[in-house]
Amino acid sequence: MISMLKGEVVQNSGSDITLMVSGVGYLVHVPSGTSLSLVCGDEATLFTTLIAREDSMDLYGFIDLRQKEIFSLLLNVSGVGPKTAMNVISGIDPNQFLDEVVNENISYLSTLPGIGKKSAQRIVLELREKIAKLYKVRARTGGPVNISEDAVAALVALGYSETQARRSVGCVKADSVEDLVRGALKELM
Repeated sequence: MISMLKGEVVQNSGSDITLMVSGVGYLVHVPSGTSLSLVCGDEATLFTTLIAREDSMDLYGFIDLRQKEIFSLLLNVSGVGPKTAMNVISGIDPNQFLDEVVNENISYLSTLPGIGKKSAQRIVLELREKIAKLYKVRARTGGPVNISEDAVAALVALGYSETQARRSVGCVKADSVEDLVRGALKELM
């Protein structure tokens, strides 16, 4: 795994740069804002993620470690691939993104490039608790979290009726909203 590269920027095409490291040129996909700060001839350090597929190996690079972490989190969301995750990273302030996910701001997330309402709901559903634990981000409400109500809201957002959602959530025991929704979805199937 290539987790970091340090070398000279020899080519910059906007969304990709070529970084010369010990005589080897690495083609690295970078967020659009990052490419503006990388000037040919300058030395740069990038935190990288290598994504190996059957037909290609792509290297994604970030100046900020937080961007790389968010990119990796987004790749774990169903329906979000590297291109979409890169578009999201290009249009966000990392700390604001973490805050908005924990606070379930679907309208903010829906405005990000490549993210619609359903994708925003999936991001909140699949990442909210993980982000809250990893980064110690707290919801603005400050009140106690009722995971059953959150799970019902998530199921309603996915298209189930409130009655179906409450019935299926009532049949499942779980310690997190994510596990509760997964169990409820199994009940609904």
